[in-house]
Amino acid sequence: MLPVVVHLTPSQPAGEFIPNTAEVESLTWAAALPQDCLEHLTVTRGAEDLSTTVFVRARDLAHAKQQVDRLMQRMPGQAPPMAGWTATQCIAVDLRRPTQ
Repeated sequence: MLPVVVHLTPSQPAGEFIPNTAEVESLTWAAALPQDCLEHLTVTRGAEDLSTTVFVRARDLAHAKQQVDRLMQRMPGQAPPMAGWTATQCIAVDLRRPTQ
């Protein structure tokens, strides 16, 4: 499982409406396709943005990033509460310990 961190921002100031984390998690799962290889995700809500850490099965970090990027591009179109939100950052993270 490889992690990808995604920063989601609204196209206009979110104001009073920022979806709750459970709703975003459910909407992401609903938009996921088998080829996304989604295993786990967690959403953190900021003042006017959302951060999501998505864990996928992938052969390497580059493929993990591509898979999550496709999912995050698809999700707002399939989930009306996320319309207008975009992934402004999508970063695959290497969590392996450096060898000595």
